[in-house]
Amino acid sequence: MKKFFVVAVALIALIGFTTAGFAKEAAKAKAEVVKGEIVSIDTAKNEVVIKDEKTNADKTIVVDPKEIATLKQGERVKAILKTGTNTAEKIKVIPAKKKEKATK
Repeated sequence: MKKFFVVAVALIALIGFTTAGFAKEAAKAKAEVVKGEIVSIDTAKNEVVIKDEKTNADKTIVVDPKEIATLKQGERVKAILKTGTNTAEKIKVIPAKKKEKATK
């Protein structure tokens, strides 16, 4: 009977640890990524409006004051948002693709 009890407790503990690991992975996976062009910048509110490439909708994102100073209207950016918020965890300018010279 003791062996059965010990095995049962061990299984319950194993299931508990496994479930906690999956919950952490699921939380990380929900971070939203927004790619698009900067439509406007409001330095007073630390907000950037990005026209989302996927939905073609404008999305207002709160950006760190240090990062907002480096951004310019018209730039293409990729913003990774904190889970469940419209606050940018990280925002990165996407470099423009160089157009290849047409050959004659």
